[in-house]
Amino acid sequence: MPMSAADFLARRYNAMTGFPGRIDNVAKMIEPWVRQWSVHVALDAGCGGGALMFALDRLGVEVIGLDLSESMLRLALDNARAAGKTFQFCGAPFRSAGAIFPERFDAVFVLGNALIGHETNAEMTESLRGLHASLKPGGHVLIQNLNPTPFFLGLKRVINRRIDGDTRYLRYAVPINSDHLFFSVIVDGPGDTIDISAHTWALWDRDRLGACLDTAGFAKIETYGGINRSPYGPRVSTDLVLSAQK
Repeated sequence: MPMSAADFLARRYNAMTGFPGRIDNVAKMIEPWVRQWSVHVALDAGCGGGALMFALDRLGVEVIGLDLSESMLRLALDNARAAGKTFQFCGAPFRSAGAIFPERFDAVFVLGNALIGHETNAEMTESLRGLHASLKPGGHVLIQNLNPTPFFLGLKRVINRRIDGDTRYLRYAVPINSDHLFFSVIVDGPGDTIDISAHTWALWDRDRLGACLDTAGFAKIETYGGINRSPYGPRVSTDLVLSAQK
């Protein structure tokens, strides 16, 4: 049976992303948001290996991890157990967040391209409505996606390079038409070991994602070029970051 993209990434996620060494940096990036929004309870939507959960925990936030991928949830659980943490996890799609956790959270964090796999506006809006329903009145959402515009303009191809021992990791994206990117991860291991995973990402730019947030019921939508609130430049920003309020 072919390996899914999630299974492929889960096997290599810690080494590819620099876990656990990146936790301190993640905590520094999100601390201003946590303090400004007075976050005590948060949802990590698309928790991956759990780095954000560790970061939020260090900031004194009670956090629950939500992910649809069983392999990613297993990885996050293993990482938590190895550190002696007893985080709560939930395996469900974003659209179900409100039914499972009605008005539970002060903030929902959707970082690391956790939304980018959606295809249609209807699918995206349904997921965002689920996250909206999981927030307390006045709660906030923070979304971090890859800024797709430079890739569609041919200004950029490489997303990230990382070397871990004898293994090199390369993530890149190229347009395959006017509204989809071909995203690939190449793992160049010792000797002749090379593994590749590839799939497509739909175009989610500021206008399209912002419109779905609005339709899902969010207000006060703001756009940044990074979690550090740097100004957004469509041609130059690495990230597309949106914040909004219920």
